[in-house]
Amino acid sequence: MVMLKIGSIKSDVPFFQAAMAGYSDRAMRALARQFGCPLIFSGVLIDKSAAMPKLHNIRSKRIGQDEHPIGGQIMGSDPATMAKAARVMVEAGYDLIDLNFACPVPKVLRRGRAGALLLKPQLAIDIFRTVRDELKDFPLTIKIRKGYNESDESREYFWQIIETVAANGVDAITIHGRTVLKKYHGPADWDIITQAKRKLPNTTIIGSGDIFDPAESINKMKTSGADGIIVARGAVGNPWIFENLRAVLENRPVRRPDVSEQGRIIRQHFTSINEVYDLRKSVRYFRKFLAQYARLHPEHKKVKRQLMAAQNEMELKEAITEWYGTV
Repeated sequence: MVMLKIGSIKSDVPFFQAAMAGYSDRAMRALARQFGCPLIFSGVLIDKSAAMPKLHNIRSKRIGQDEHPIGGQIMGSDPATMAKAARVMVEAGYDLIDLNFACPVPKVLRRGRAGALLLKPQLAIDIFRTVRDELKDFPLTIKIRKGYNESDESREYFWQIIETVAANGVDAITIHGRTVLKKYHGPADWDIITQAKRKLPNTTIIGSGDIFDPAESINKMKTSGADGIIVARGAVGNPWIFENLRAVLENRPVRRPDVSEQGRIIRQHFTSINEVYDLRKSVRYFRKFLAQYARLHPEHKKVKRQLMAAQNEMELKEAITEWYGTV
């Protein structure tokens, strides 16, 4: 049964894994797929970099044959460069292209990319139209926030962008229920997602923001009328969220992995990272995942402290063995 359709991509569940810079690498994507997520995304790419074919041949950027369908997200401020990047990404093997009009990171905004485009609605529209013309019928989506700030003008710009792309062939619109300036502070506003679906009933609307608890997340999707949800921070160090979202949809009980299973997945994740990244950097890189994995452990404060203190592979493995047991 198809529960979500984005262009030619069909999914049996109405959720997928978000594009996250510095997180959604091959190791994380593999775990998402393992736990039941049918559509995955690589990390966010800058258009100028994504437009260079050689980038996609780097080991850490290369798409595996077992990763389809996979989406790629790009951000930039020049329509022509964004279109070129999208074309190169399609040729590199991506199955869907997403345009980022949402990222709130200051250095991104200073360069006029992503969330900054909510201050320049016509430029955002021009980028979309140029990429749409380049890709023809290829799956193309956008991710956007509810506005740059809470002003009436900002809200008008938001509606101008999403209504225009909806009329010009967008395959889905992901809406994050916070403004750019709010970043990730405070609760996400899902009323804006409800309003968007009512105003654009024939457009696929994906809800984003505060997707952590499986039951609450599915309830948000259903009550808002959204066609699906996108899982971002809620999947970091918790690939079980995908399995549990399926469980909620199927009226089955969610489950919390026991300590032994947590340890097994942590080891698997770390091994996968070592296959892509330099071992000397792997432990440092893995810490941001470990901090979230630790939250599931009954002794999470102590576990987090010791895992984060590991300076090398040996110390990390010793800490994992102490708190999660042997394989």
